[in-house]
Amino acid sequence: MQPIEVDDNPPVSCPTGATGFRVEDPTTGSVNIPGDGNFTITVTDTTAGQVFSFDIPTADHRSAIKVVAKGGTGGANVYTYDSTTGFPNGITMDGSLHAPINPSGKFADLSHIDFCVIPSNY
Repeated sequence: MQPIEVDDNPPVSCPTGATGFRVEDPTTGSVNIPGDGNFTITVTDTTAGQVFSFDIPTADHRSAIKVVAKGGTGGANVYTYDSTTGFPNGITMDGSLHAPINPSGKFADLSHIDFCVIPSNY
């Protein structure tokens, strides 16, 4: 999925009915979904820069409808998973996500990732 790059550092802004939360200084491991469940983030250093993936277990009955990756001094990349992008019920996993490209020509290291999740039937 192609992200939309936005300027600055947007606050967590989720649609009505979604739970928003921030993961500061993300590393590979388990992340708590506020109020219910956990999921896994995997952060990998590549020749193109830092990338990450997420995987929400179906047992937690949640799916992501928006993920915002912030890093470097520029803006953030916004990944949207809703009916306008072909994912009306969100998504439980995705990969090769990243912050915007730095002046070096590589993806910026992640400073934080914002997630918006909704209850799902997955």
